[in-house]
This record gives sequence, C-alpha cells and structure tokens, in this order.
Amino acid sequence: MEQPTNPTAITPQPAIPARKPWAVGRREWRLLPLSLALAYLLVSFFLDWHGRAGFGVTALAAGWYGALFCYRGTGGMERRSSRVLLGAVTLLALTFTIFSNQWFRWWNKWALLLLIAVQTWEMCGGARLPWYRAGMLLERMALLVCAPFVRCGAMADTVKSLNTKRGLGRWLPVLAGVGMTLPLLWVVTMVLMDADALFAVVAGDALAWLERHFGQVVLRLILAGCAMPFLFSLLYFAAHTELKPQEERAKKERDGLPAVILLGALDLLYALFLAVQGVALFGDRAYLQRAGISFAEYARSGFFQLVGLAGVNITLILLAVWFYRMDRRLKALSTVLVGLTGVLLVSAAWRMTLYVSAYGLSFKRMLTYWGMAVLTVFLALTVGKIWRRGFSFFRAAAPVALAWWLLLNYCNVDALVSGYNAAQVEKGRLAYSAVEDLLYDRSGYDGLSVLSEQLTDPDILPWIQERAAEDCESWVSWSVSAWRASK
Repeated sequence: MEQPTNPTAITPQPAIPARKPWAVGRREWRLLPLSLALAYLLVSFFLDWHGRAGFGVTALAAGWYGALFCYRGTGGMERRSSRVLLGAVTLLALTFTIFSNQWFRWWNKWALLLLIAVQTWEMCGGARLPWYRAGMLLERMALLVCAPFVRCGAMADTVKSLNTKRGLGRWLPVLAGVGMTLPLLWVVTMVLMDADALFAVVAGDALAWLERHFGQVVLRLILAGCAMPFLFSLLYFAAHTELKPQEERAKKERDGLPAVILLGALDLLYALFLAVQGVALFGDRAYLQRAGISFAEYARSGFFQLVGLAGVNITLILLAVWFYRMDRRLKALSTVLVGLTGVLLVSAAWRMTLYVSAYGLSFKRMLTYWGMAVLTVFLALTVGKIWRRGFSFFRAAAPVALAWWLLLNYCNVDALVSGYNAAQVEKGRLAYSAVEDLLYDRSGYDGLSVLSEQLTDPDILPWIQERAAEDCESWVSWSVSAWRASK
C-alpha cells in the first residue's frame, strides 16, 4: 500500500556556503587613503594632459611606488633583480622629466608600464615564471591587467571592518549621508533656480563662487572615488598574491631535418645576395650602369630591410634551437647563418654611413645605428645558445637590451644629431637643409641651443619658445628640456 505523503514537507536545500572574507587589518585601513591619493593623482594627470606628457609620468611612477612601499613595505627588495629593475624604472621615468623627444616618450611609456609590471611582481613574488624566462613578460602584463578587478571586494571588507574599530565606525554613516545629500541638493537647486528668477540669481552667484574655488577639486575627488576601488584592488592583489613557481617540464626534442632544410636554403640565398652585392659595391660599377641603377641610389638604400632581416634571422635560429634537437648539421648551418647575418649588418651600416654623409643624421637614422649595435651583441649571444645547451639567451639579452635602451635615452640623441649636422654644415659637407629640417620638424627641444646658431628665419625660434612655454604651464607636460627652450 502506498504511504500517505505529507503535502507540507519541504525537501531541504543544500546550504550556500558563506563567502570567505578577504584578509584585512591595519595595513588595509592605511591603504584606503593611499589608494584615494593615487587615484586623485591619476585623475589629475588625465584632466591636465593635453597631448604631451613630461613630469606627470615621473610623478605617476613615484606615486605608484610610494603607495606600494607605504602599504606593504620593502619586502622583496633584498633580491638583486628587484633592486636593478627598480633602478631601471627610476631612470626610465626620469627621462620624461629631463628630455622632450616625443618619439622616445611614445615608446618609453609602454616600456615603463612593462618594467613596472615586471618589477612589481618580482618584488612581491606574485608570478610563476622567473624574470629570466621570456614568457614572464606576457604573464606579468596579464597580472597587471587582471589585478584591478579581481580584489575589489577586499575594499568593501576593509570598509566594513572599520565599524569594529571604536571611534571610526561613526564616520561611515556621515560619509554615506554626505554622498547621498550632495547630488540630491544639486538636483533640487537646479529645479528651484528654474522655478524662481531671483533665486536663480542668488544661487547662480553662489554656485559660480563654489565652482571657481572648489569645482575642480570636487570633480577630481568624485572621479578619484570612482577609480579608487580598482587601484585598491591592484595594490591589494600585488601584496597578497603568492603563486607557486612553475615546475620545469622536460622539453620534447624533435628531429631537426625541417630546420636543416630551412636554414640551408637561407644560407644559400644570403650567400648569393652577398656575392651580388659585393660585385656591385666593391667591383666594377659598370655592372650597375648596365642595370640602369646609379651607384649613389644603390648604396644609400636598403639598410632598414637588412636590419630587419637580421632580426628575423636571429629569431629563426633561436626557434630552431628551442624546438628541434641540435645535431651537428643544425649547429653548423646556424653558425653559418649567424656569420652571414653579421655581414648583412656590416653592409647595412656601410650603406647607412653613405646616406648620413650625404643627407645628415636624424633621429631615425641614429636609432638604426643603435639597432645594428644591439643586434650585433644578440648575434654573439646566439652563437653561445647554439653551442652551449644550458645557455639562457633571454637571461643575457634582456639586461643588455634594457641597458642599451637607457643609454640611448640618456645620450641625448637630439643634441647629438643637431651637433653633428651643424658641424657638417659649417664645414661645407652638408646643405643647410639638414639643419632646417630639424628646426621645422622637431620632436623635442633638446639640441635647440646648437641649432639656434644656424638660424636664417627669425620666426622659427619664437614659435618654438612659445610651444615650450605652453608645455611648462602644466605639471603634466613640464620638463627640463622645455623649460630651457622657453628661456
């Protein structure tokens, strides 16, 4: 027989586990004003930014590390890698205050962001990969992108925990009341001003005075309050995230025949190219005349392509070494390709020198010289990777590239270019257009003192000084270079 069922019986539902609160304490209470101050600085930077960034970038970097150190202390700085990276961040951030080259600033802002991500998690220990692994660049940038969103709840728990602290909890209802009252008062005031003309005059004068004295501060505080949870989350995540180091996995080595075919074909192609180029540049120039190409046109072209191919060759060799089993054939072909690439770089440098002797230096041509010098060092490191199995290319190449980039920033490229071109004009080896082009198409103010001595148009210098004075009016775009140019 069927048992009678109880219609009132309810099947018990499984209990939903309570959310585990974030760990908060006195440090997190201190982080509230720190994150608000950093958010205010960030908001002020974007509101005062008008296309040119100078001292403002330096201030943002200093504000980030000031908040980070005040919150979590200097733990992790005992490692040499953290100290070296922090020194590199400092030097790179100072370039925005000292110099004014806009090309450098565009590249440096991304390089600075990447360096801050690498250094922050190197110091805090929140990354799986060590700094000398190439994959850590993507990992740490991913951490920097995710961190502002994954710990926003920690700020809410920190605010709630203030209620347990005697004497602080009563301020929370006050702040909440002020936050609700101010927007409502503003809406009601607008309606009353629309309803009564005399009240509109009185209230309008009062609102104009408030806006003139406190408008910008209030607006920036409101925007900073909106950005504050994300900066709190970023700082909290950096201080509390501990990831286990990634275990080294055995690499599966494949048969190197595909790489042998590829590198062998490239060696033959580059050998043919260098043979043809040698005949054209060092042999009988009638060969070029029969082809309808002038020697000057041939010698002063192609250096950008050759430098680019050198970088491609290094990448292919490193991929072959990493992906395939290194036998004698692959080692020999890789070494030959390194040698041929070195000859390509020499050819590119020779062509660039001919071009500079005819048209003068420029920022891009100086950057090409720098790129060829760095690639030469990379070629030497590539040979070490080919013949030494345990050699870490990235561990040696990353510090070299960073040091050379900082050296390029601090050698004041604009001043070097201006000084060289001005000296060649005085000797009669260059046309005045080599100096005039730098004056009309300047990316910064460095080297202006040298170029001003070559002026023939009296209207150029006042225009440059006026633009430099505009940059000095804002703390965001101010720089030593612009200040000197404005004088």
